[in-house]
Amino acid sequence: MSMPRRAMKNMGLQACCLRCDEPDDAGSMRCKTCIGHHESMRDKIAKAPQDDALYQFARELLAMTATPHRFDNDPVHGRALEEQQILASNLVEKPTPLTEEDIVETFQQQRLATKTNLIQAVANKNKWKDSPPKPDVARHIGEEAWRDEDLDDSEYHTGRTVPSQNIPSVDRSDRVGEDNKMVTRVDIQAKGKGVEQELLDIIETEELHQQKQKKDAWKSTLSDVDDLLNDD
Repeated sequence: MSMPRRAMKNMGLQACCLRCDEPDDAGSMRCKTCIGHHESMRDKIAKAPQDDALYQFARELLAMTATPHRFDNDPVHGRALEEQQILASNLVEKPTPLTEEDIVETFQQQRLATKTNLIQAVANKNKWKDSPPKPDVARHIGEEAWRDEDLDDSEYHTGRTVPSQNIPSVDRSDRVGEDNKMVTRVDIQAKGKGVEQELLDIIETEELHQQKQKKDAWKSTLSDVDDLLNDD
């Protein structure tokens, strides 16, 4: 088993490296050949028609290999995806276990650390924090800070609000709630740090496609229930 190459990981195909018997030497000819073939394959999938059944299946497989933790409940491929995660975890360097001395030292450092309050620190610099300025000093400060022309009605509205005034209601009939496309896109971008944008676009397209299929199936079920109720 070889450590996944960065290029393969960026394409979401690190599973190939995890099952490869090539010696773990970066830059070998076999690695370069494999990366080149997989780049061609990925580009071909990305440029293929979205409604082609074969390439839809290829996108599903690519999404599974890129994010196995999201699809390891799949009835067909789940076991292989769990194995991929186990192989990847075996390559992660295990952290050194903490000792009792480490924990005690951490608590001591936190106890000795000085906590600062930004608001108090700024307020303490005010020379009038203990006693306010005298009236003549305050008047002088106001005259120096603002001029009469700076306090016209164009900048400072002194008008009174009229609570009895009728406020037109907002039409919210076209608001269907949460923007699922935006939520899906943000979620994939957040979980796909370090993955090429082209691959994230493929995963996003497939995720939205699956969501649409589930939504259509749910609408069909509701329609069937309505028909049964109307028949009664």
